[in-house]
Amino acid sequence: MKRVLVYICAALIGVFLVVSACGQTDSAAAQKTTAKPAKSAPAEQEKAAAPSVQKTAPAPKQAAAKGAPAKSDTLIVVARITEIPGKFASNDLYNYVYIMKYRVLSVVKGSYKAQDILVGHYNPLIPRSQIKDAMKKNVSGTVEKMEVGAKHKLWLITPIDKIWKDNVEDEYQDSDLNKYYAVRADIVQ
Repeated sequence: MKRVLVYICAALIGVFLVVSACGQTDSAAAQKTTAKPAKSAPAEQEKAAAPSVQKTAPAPKQAAAKGAPAKSDTLIVVARITEIPGKFASNDLYNYVYIMKYRVLSVVKGSYKAQDILVGHYNPLIPRSQIKDAMKKNVSGTVEKMEVGAKHKLWLITPIDKIWKDNVEDEYQDSDLNKYYAVRADIVQ
């Protein structure tokens, strides 16, 4: 009796999943049909939908022509490191982004209202100009050492996972502040 109930439940779940999937593909096909005149084959409809996805992302390509720091920056600030929680992990263990707290002194580009900002730096023990691995294209600047009190000009992107999807050392998980990734960090006197 229990086996029969299990089989019936499994069958009902399977039917539900198939019906849901069919409903989603039907609604997606209907949206494709209303967006453009219908073509003869479904494969052609899928090909026709692909360029519309690509059209939503021209902004980063246009910005890339302006140079490395402006390639996809969302914010440029001058800020002072106020807190580096804990110690940096050794770079021979693994690669990571380390979140630290800065006090915003001025906003150069973009808009930022809060007094403090959380910034992630890739492998902070390595001077920015000496990053040589695959992340070299996403890290630059004149900063040699991360230390409390240092003043930096930062080119920032949010969210961090636009650039980095691996290990993040973050002692500010409970913070309401957005976290930014520093594409470039220059020393400011």
